[in-house]
Order: sequence, then structure tokens, then C-alpha cells
Amino acid sequence: MSLTSAHIIYHIRRKAALTNERGAFDAHCQEIGEYLYPEHANFTYTPTAGAKRMSKIFDSTPIHANQLLASGLFSLLTSSANPWFHILPADAQLADKRDIIIFLETISKIMYHEINKPSAGFSTAVHEGYLEYGAFGNLTLFIDEYLATNSLRFTSLPLYECYYVENTVGIVDTLYRTYVRTAEFLMNKFGTENLSEKTQKLIAENKLDAKINCFHIILPRDTANHLASKSTDLPFASLYIEADSEHLIKEGGFHELPFMAARFRKSSHEVYGRGPGSTALPDVKMLMRIAQVTIRAAQKSADPPIILPDSGFLRPLRTTPGGLNFYQRGRLNTKKDIDILPTGNPGLGIEYSELLHKKIREVFFVDQLQLHTGPQMTATEVMQRTEEKLRLMGPLLGRIQTELLGPVISRVYGLLLRAGKLPPTPAILEGVPLKIVYTSPIARAQEQVEANGLMRALGILEPLLKYSPETTDIFDTDEMGRGVFEMFSVNQKYLRSAKDVAALRNQRAEAEKAKQNAENLRASGQGADSMARAGATAQEADLLGGDFGVLQ
Repeated sequence: MSLTSAHIIYHIRRKAALTNERGAFDAHCQEIGEYLYPEHANFTYTPTAGAKRMSKIFDSTPIHANQLLASGLFSLLTSSANPWFHILPADAQLADKRDIIIFLETISKIMYHEINKPSAGFSTAVHEGYLEYGAFGNLTLFIDEYLATNSLRFTSLPLYECYYVENTVGIVDTLYRTYVRTAEFLMNKFGTENLSEKTQKLIAENKLDAKINCFHIILPRDTANHLASKSTDLPFASLYIEADSEHLIKEGGFHELPFMAARFRKSSHEVYGRGPGSTALPDVKMLMRIAQVTIRAAQKSADPPIILPDSGFLRPLRTTPGGLNFYQRGRLNTKKDIDILPTGNPGLGIEYSELLHKKIREVFFVDQLQLHTGPQMTATEVMQRTEEKLRLMGPLLGRIQTELLGPVISRVYGLLLRAGKLPPTPAILEGVPLKIVYTSPIARAQEQVEANGLMRALGILEPLLKYSPETTDIFDTDEMGRGVFEMFSVNQKYLRSAKDVAALRNQRAEAEKAKQNAENLRASGQGADSMARAGATAQEADLLGGDFGVLQ
């Protein structure tokens, strides 16, 4: 049984209901976009292609702050220059087996290589997503296979096209996406025979640039009991629909959830998130008003309006830069026939703007992402300030790892495994759960908080150890050593397994024992030789006729 027209109409009406429910939020995002991300300010209307979008911008600080946040998140979380994750078994006993660690490190390297292929477009897509993440508080990333190059393909989906539905545990597992494509695009992607009669007619008339409204719907199949796929029973259903013609273009599915919907922060009763753009919006609007007034004040100071004598003022009074105003002689207290009309000083506006700049940068975590250090700071002060900044970033990192990075790695692993790009899984790992360890700079910095604490503890105990060396008995130096390697995200292949360490220590103990035995035997041999020489000397004394006293 395939999807019926009634089911298609149901999805179209459901999408319309989701649009109506999001009306107030769309208006809010439209306002944010006009000040912070003008290129994506398409929530309540679609501007003409190529139209100017900066009409409300008088100060670029908010846009720059959002760009700094996006760049900081990219560099500190998902940099293409350094690996930002590796995979380990969740079972601690398996994590101590060297061959398993090396196998999983190989898997991690292959995944990282595939993610960062130029054809995959990860860097571009995730950076665009971070821009929306900071401005609107939501990021939508779609991962599919790019058959033309046999590689992954990452796409950042703009929020104004996407509508979320949460499941019972608060995870977004259903996506309604609406977009406009040309008839030529649909023909090349799906084939003419799969399009509606209306679109086929446009193609036949060579109207390839005609715009077609489309939906792409992704939802779990177990909750969509009205669906019965024609060709697949994959866990997640995928529907492409022509909205105006109410025509199903294609029905398919995915093994894993192919999109990631990350929210910056979220109220319990809302589906969509809110980001720094929402928090900073009042200050941003005030900054634009102040900037506009300050610009006018600066113009008047640079090119002030002047007053000229006449029989009287001719209204209205012109206070614009370079304006001319006429006054009646003797009625204006001025010593010059031609004088400057007093105007405001832009200095106050500039000072207030600087205060707003600082507040906006703080909202966008610019101070936390740029870990500045002063020239007179000690190493301890640097560590303490770094810890303080990273604690402020903790909630942000926790949510983005849960809703974005973890699902990305799971989806990539599944795609590469089915494509045969990963080596066969060892029998010992069959059915064993794996865990993701993040090794990005900011994740390492958070882990190093524990390392810094260990260093401070040892520094405090150092004087005590001089007077009481037996205190070191409380330290498990093996665990401390492995822990430091883990805190700094050093590749675990550089460490011996506990079994190998035990064997090495046994071998060393045996060698030490053998050496000691040899020393004992040598000492025993020397003792026997001394006793033999002493006996010979006594015998010689007897043969000489008495004790040694006679000889003396």
C-alpha cells in the first residue's frame, strides 16, 4: 500500500498548522535576522533576489560578534585542522586492550578523513549552521550520501525552511522542510516521470525555470503508522511532495536520523531554541538608534548649519548639516552676521555605543572564546581564569554535544559502515556499545581543569613528602599517569596495556632477582676463597715451627 492522496493532504495541512504555530517566533527571528544575520532574514517575507538587506544596520558590531561566535565554535569544537573526537569501547575492560584501541583509532581516523573531504562540504555547512545557532538559537544539519563522488554530503538547512516536531523525550525526530526549486532542478533530481502532470507540462513547454513549491518530510516510521512504504521499511521515512499539486514525488527512508536539530537553549514548553541573538536584541536595537543619532551629530559637527541675517527667520529651522537659517538683525544675540548654529556633541553617543559594544560581545561569549592573558599574569592566574571562562561555556557545550556532534558521528559511522569504507569489526566488539570522546581544544581545556587540580594538589603536598616520604604510598601512580594522558586526549596507542605493564614488571623483577642471585653467588665465592687462603696461611705457620709469636 502506497501513500494515498488523503495522507498527502494530511501532511500539507500539518505543515500549515506548524507554520501558524510558529508565527510569533518567526516575527521574532525576522527582527533578529535584520540586525544580526541579514542574509537569512526570510521568515515573514522573501526579499527580491539581490535586494539590499542592510537598511537597518548603522553599526556592524552585532554582526561581527555573531561571526566571532561562529568562528570560535568552529575552531574550538569541530576544527578541520585537528581531530575533534575518537571512539572508545564503553566497557572499561575492553578499553585496556591495545589491539582494540588501535582498531578504534583507525576507525576514528577514517571517519575524520571522510568528514573533511572537500566534496563533503562539512566545514562550510557547519560554519553556516553556527551562524544561525548564534543568531536564532537553532542549527539544522542534514547528512546524506553524495553518489557522484562516493562521499558524504553535509548541508546546512536554514531555519526559515525547517519546522520541528519533538518526540516524548524532547528530541526533535520529525522535520518538515519547505523550499522552492525550479522545474529543471526537480527533473534532474527525481526524473520527469516522477513529477506531477503540471510540472511535466512545464518541462515539455521548456519552462525549466518555473518555480515549484516542495516539501521534504522526515519522520520515524514507527510513529507514522499511516505510511506503508513501497520499497523500504527503514526506521525513518522520507517523503518529497509537490505542495501545489499535492503530488508525492518520492518515498524513501534512512537507517539513522539524517538531520540534526541543535538548540542553543530552550524553554521546557517550547520546541525551538533561543540564542544570544534573542538576549542581545534590545541592546542591538538601542545601539542602532544611538549609532544613527551619533552619525547625525558627527555630520553636524563636521558640517554645521549656519545662520544668516535677514528680516527674520524663514521657517522651518534647518538643523541638517550645511543647513541655512535666516534671522532678523538685532533680534539674535550674535556678534557675527554669519555664524554657526550650536548643535550637539557626538562624544556622548560614542561613549554609550562603546558600552553597548562591550555588552553585546559578552552576550556572544567573545571573552570566553578568546582566552586572553595579560603580560604580568602567573601560570596559576592563567589556569584559574581559563577554568572560570570554561565553566561559563559548560552548558553550551553539553547541549551541542548531545544534539549535534554525537548524532553527526553516529550518522557518519552508519553511512561509512554500509558503504564498506570501514574495516570489519572484530568479533570481540560485536554488540559492544561504543562511546565518543571529544578531543577538540575546548573539550581538552575542560578536561585539563582536572589536570590543573592534580598539579596544584601535588604542589601543596611536595613539602610534606620531604618529611614523610611514605605519604607517596597513597598515590596510584599508574592510574595518575593514564589519567593525565586521558585528560590531555593523547592517543591511547602510546600507552601499554595493564597486561603488558604487568609482564614488563615481572620481567624486570626476574632480571633484578637474577642479578641479585649472581651478586650473592659472587660474594659467596669470594668468601670461600678468603677462607681457603686463611687456612693455607695457618698451615704454613705450623710448618715453620710454632705460632706467630716466635717469629716476632
